[in-house]
Amino acid sequence: MKHWWWKALGVLLLAYSIYFGLSTPLKPAIAGVQAGGQVRTTSGESVKVTVIGYNTDFRPGTRVLLKRGPLAYRAQNVKVLSPTELEADFRLLLGEKEANSLVFNLITVDQFHGFMEFDAALAVERSAGDTLASSAETGDLFAGVKLREDTGNTGLRFPYRNVLEETIRNLLLHVPQWFSMILLLLIAAIYSGLYLHRGRLIYDAAAKAFTMAGLLAGTLGTLTGSVWARATWNAWWTNDPKLNGVAVGMAMYLAYVILRASVDDRYNRARLAAVYNLFVFPVFIALIVVMPKLSAVSLHPGSGDSVNFSQYDMDNTLRMFFYPAVIGWTLIYAWMAQIQIRLDQLRIERDMRRMASNA
Repeated sequence: MKHWWWKALGVLLLAYSIYFGLSTPLKPAIAGVQAGGQVRTTSGESVKVTVIGYNTDFRPGTRVLLKRGPLAYRAQNVKVLSPTELEADFRLLLGEKEANSLVFNLITVDQFHGFMEFDAALAVERSAGDTLASSAETGDLFAGVKLREDTGNTGLRFPYRNVLEETIRNLLLHVPQWFSMILLLLIAAIYSGLYLHRGRLIYDAAAKAFTMAGLLAGTLGTLTGSVWARATWNAWWTNDPKLNGVAVGMAMYLAYVILRASVDDRYNRARLAAVYNLFVFPVFIALIVVMPKLSAVSLHPGSGDSVNFSQYDMDNTLRMFFYPAVIGWTLIYAWMAQIQIRLDQLRIERDMRRMASNA
């Protein structure tokens, strides 16, 4: 049993992260404002805004505001159309001190959801008849609102992010594959170095096994990433430096597999594969980590001008399942590699016995 504890741990962590990753609901949020940032109005004119909620339970008494900086404009009338939809009427006076054109965020405040915000909901342009008067108000947006303990923001919930929506769960499947892949390929490179140093075929078998496990992780990472791109970017693949680096890097590791298959002599094959493995690993890291960060523009989080998931999409609830997923996937892949190493070890021992019997 002492040799199986880490395998059982990997299965349990993976089951834990997958189950809770699929079953945990998203937090209530504003999914959209009808016509979004396209709405434009002129100061002094009335405008009707439709707010679309996600996992919400809008009820009478919901306060709706347009806010920019310290100033807030409260809706004159709020009508709840359904638990996930409401209408708000605004009549905004910018005042003479405000800029000619302002973009406002929309905010809802109530006792069930607390504070929810949608960026760039409405653009307001100055009217020629504006005076010093302004309909803006200051003060505590929560004034008069008593938050309930059963608010929709309590309990175990994942963050809601526009565009990502429910696909944010893929963070627990896609990203751990790349973490596992890099670790597995690093272990493979270490074993390749050990083979060149000591010349034992078991090190070559380990390098091969961990490389193949890393390729499997990379393949699953690419597939889950492609599905995610289709849902969020409306394309299975884009001309992105991160994605292009992954494609080139995976092709280089496929060349490792072809190289091994093209050499018959076991010792020559092991030596050539070890040298290639030590060469390709740092190049692969440069392609998928260094080069995307140096690029000017990228859609992929953490590359170019985009932020990392940890800065925007990750929260403590996701971290509860993300890191166990990384450990779980890595242990499962290591288990696969161990099985492959054992099979290769048996083949080596069999061939040694044949050579000894023929001598």
